[in-house]
Amino acid sequence: MKKLIKKFYTLFVYRTQLSAKLLLSYAVLIIIPLLFLTFLSYAHVSKMLIRQFQDSSDISLQQTSAYLDRVLREVIDATQQAAYHKTLANIYQKNAPAGQLLMRYQDYRTASDVLGGIFSSEDIHSAEIFVSGKFTFANSKGIEGLSFINLNSAQAQMLDESLKDFHGKILWFPPHIIKDAVFQKETVVITGARYMKVTPTNRNIGIITVNIPQHQLDAIISRASTLSGSVSLLFDNTGNSMSVSDEALLQSYGLTADRILEGIDSGLTTLTIQNNTILLNHTSVGDSGWILVSANPYDKILEPSIETRNRMLLTMLLVSILFLFTAWFISRLVTKPIRFLAKRMKEVQFHNYDPIPVPAGTDEVSDLVNSYNHMLDKINAYAASQYQQGIALKNSELKTLQAQINPHFLYNTLDLLHWLAVDYGADEISEIVSLLSRFYKLSLNRGLDIVSLRDALTHTEVYIRLQNFRFDQPVSLEIQVPEEIRNCGILNLILQPIVENAILHGIREKESQTGTVTIRAFVSENILHLEIADDGIGMDESQLEALLHPSDKTASTGYGIWNIMERIRLYYGAEYGLTYESCPGEGTTAFLRIPYLEG
Repeated sequence: MKKLIKKFYTLFVYRTQLSAKLLLSYAVLIIIPLLFLTFLSYAHVSKMLIRQFQDSSDISLQQTSAYLDRVLREVIDATQQAAYHKTLANIYQKNAPAGQLLMRYQDYRTASDVLGGIFSSEDIHSAEIFVSGKFTFANSKGIEGLSFINLNSAQAQMLDESLKDFHGKILWFPPHIIKDAVFQKETVVITGARYMKVTPTNRNIGIITVNIPQHQLDAIISRASTLSGSVSLLFDNTGNSMSVSDEALLQSYGLTADRILEGIDSGLTTLTIQNNTILLNHTSVGDSGWILVSANPYDKILEPSIETRNRMLLTMLLVSILFLFTAWFISRLVTKPIRFLAKRMKEVQFHNYDPIPVPAGTDEVSDLVNSYNHMLDKINAYAASQYQQGIALKNSELKTLQAQINPHFLYNTLDLLHWLAVDYGADEISEIVSLLSRFYKLSLNRGLDIVSLRDALTHTEVYIRLQNFRFDQPVSLEIQVPEEIRNCGILNLILQPIVENAILHGIREKESQTGTVTIRAFVSENILHLEIADDGIGMDESQLEALLHPSDKTASTGYGIWNIMERIRLYYGAEYGLTYESCPGEGTTAFLRIPYLEG
């Protein structure tokens, strides 16, 4: 990632035209903030819509809950009135003689009229009275929504099993289908059941059930859906789903009533199913323990904000196009003088040194043109000066050719001395002259700066042999350099002066005036390491400091080493050079570090 950013930065700063840089900079400074502002506004509007919708949904839920609570209370109050009605209790317990049909019919009509008045609410679909078989009409099915059923029937026994451990006012059963006894019409209802009592003993004398049509509940809870696409659900105090305003729509969201109830119980306000985010609002229905829930898809809530966002994006696109065209025109206008200046500067390589007309004004471009014209004047003056110097250089070359005669004259003279010594049988003189001739040939190296390591080692060997002729006590030379690296190139005359310094100021300063110089070499990470070690008298810290940083660079010792260090620095770079390690009485080691140049 860092390399990619660096590459983009290099491309933008060094390889992009100035007009493109200006245009891109304008785009970054204007379009990106506009885009950020658009989405920030969209987020703000979305939050406001969600908050407003939650407030509106809460109000709608409260109103629907209040209406539901009224309906449930009417049913509860009606069943309570019927359960403790003295007249009804007397009729249910009466055992009319079989021959008194009129009395039995009057009891039936009285019970029907009383119950009809109690269960007169339009929200009640039907009611069943389960009483003892002593009641004459305990097996009748009415056509007006009121039925009398024997307490010994299977349905009554099932109800009794459910109610005997229930201690509340009314027990509600989830939606189920009932069939009309006369017309055989099926209806989905929810049923509330409770015992009928006789006072003051509070003894059970029967069971009352009241049926409320589920479609009526669905219509009531649908009032809580304030948004197209919302679904309302009603759960009783035991978690049973009593009503769903739109079951098909709920399934299309990939949700179930149980999943929503789990979310409510877990304290969730949103559910995410199949990439659909559903906002959940809920409220309790009075003191019944029932819960009314509203499930609202986010995309439907945010439809107005999405439309606003799209309009803002379209507006921003149109403004950006207009802005980019204006920015392109301005950037071209601003950079036109600079492009003209760059074109004229390129013409210099075709020897066009004519000054550029200075444009009117005092801006930066005018300053550049003035500076460029001044530079051209300097170039023309410099070219004239170089022409004069070229003539002087031709004259100096003649003197240089004359100076080159001297080395050849020296070689020829030494060669003459060598053969004269051979003629007179002076073998030692002949060898010295031959070594001296070879020494100077290697030193001069035909004027080249680079020699092979092999020639540098040979040059050092010749030097030590000449020194051994000079002094009685010989100095030994050990070369520990692998053959495969001897052909690499190094600067001429950097190895021999180090060896010379080791002999004259290390070994010859010893009492015995004899010793050994060891040269080692190895290559590591494409760097040639040379070590020149002697067993001389060594140096202390002050002597090492004086050697590496001489105050008097005219002195032979300090100047030779300082000259080598400067040549290495100038030729190879500041990261290469020469260092020393020494201890008085234990010798000195020089460490030479230069690039490894094969061949």
